[in-house]
Amino acid sequence: MKKNYKAIIAAMIGNALEYYDVMLYGFFATMLAPLFFPTDNQAISIISSLGTFAAGFIMRPLGGLIFGHLGDKFGRRHALVLAILLVTIPTFTIGILPTYAEIGLIAPIILILCRLLQGLCVGGEYSGASIFVIEYSKKGKESFAGSILCAAGFFGGVLGTLIGFLCTLSCMPSWGWRIPFLIGSVFGLMGYYIRTTVNESPDFTRQKDEKIASVPLFSILKNKKRNLFCTMGIGATSLIPLYLASVYMGYILSSELHVPTSEVMLISVALNIFLIVLLPSMGLLADKIGKEQLMICTCAFSILVAYPLFFALQADLSLFNIIVAQATLGIITAGFGAPSMALLSTYFPVHERYSGIGVGYALGGALLGGTAPLIVLTLVNWLDLPFAPAYYLMFSGILGITCIIGGRKTDTWADMFDSTVDQIPADFIKT
Repeated sequence: MKKNYKAIIAAMIGNALEYYDVMLYGFFATMLAPLFFPTDNQAISIISSLGTFAAGFIMRPLGGLIFGHLGDKFGRRHALVLAILLVTIPTFTIGILPTYAEIGLIAPIILILCRLLQGLCVGGEYSGASIFVIEYSKKGKESFAGSILCAAGFFGGVLGTLIGFLCTLSCMPSWGWRIPFLIGSVFGLMGYYIRTTVNESPDFTRQKDEKIASVPLFSILKNKKRNLFCTMGIGATSLIPLYLASVYMGYILSSELHVPTSEVMLISVALNIFLIVLLPSMGLLADKIGKEQLMICTCAFSILVAYPLFFALQADLSLFNIIVAQATLGIITAGFGAPSMALLSTYFPVHERYSGIGVGYALGGALLGGTAPLIVLTLVNWLDLPFAPAYYLMFSGILGITCIIGGRKTDTWADMFDSTVDQIPADFIKT
């Protein structure tokens, strides 16, 4: 039992650090813009800095591919130790990096490389740490274990935001923005040490002598394409409501209601704290009633509530209605996301699990999840579709239900249909 707790803590620290770094750079993006991307046009400078932030997201699928391969071939522990080490190095580097005024063009180049490396590590961290924790968890407690790890990521985001805020107070020196990055590197070294002392996951250890494909992803593409595509869909569905709640609603607060940035940040922190509390509760519920059942019910809820939710915002765009919308989207995020990794772990055998989930989840999240605010804003502003957020949330729910049913362990689509029909009560069929 003690080993289980140690493994969970090791995974949580690393996952919290990854999202601490993500939120930290997002927090300081506008402040770092003139320091590393100086230009006469402030807008171009800020866009360059935010582009560097976005570059980290582009690297996530590649991170899922690389760390997934390492985790399936050599063990989860080795991949996760490498991931936290590689994310600590750029965090420390950003903290000590000279500005453009001091070393010229080399400064933004190094900053971009640091963000790319961080994004690469995040792509392999969340899926790998989730698998590691779930493989260590007790049977029947997998959803709770996965939800705890997910909550740790949001805790890291809250911590990064709060430390960033404290280091920008008027009493801090002009170089105070460096302090959070240096603190993050200390957290990283602590996590690295703890991970090196943890044993390999029990599932991987039990099957370490089995024959492994030279490239697990190729085996998945040959034999489990449907499960990979369903993993992509579940990854997208996990992130769409989250980014609608945080990024899209944050944009509405700033641009439409003209809420000060500090207050938008405070609301964002409150949303993250809400998710930290809600996720473990949803994980416990999923273990009690079933992973698929909770996720399908959550998708159905999102389809039903989407139009009324955004209709209320169209009728009265107030701070209260936006907070209600964020809370509702938070419930959808937790209800679907808490058991998602536990479910995805059943889609692939042990020696293909890290590759399948790492690549599929990261690709789905990058293509449809992380781009959700951009897609919705484009539809609203350029195509004049005011209810685009509702339609996209409905699409997310339909995609989630389709992929959950499609990912069930069946040999063919016909078998999947038959197994679904078999679960319908006979009395219902007679009616």
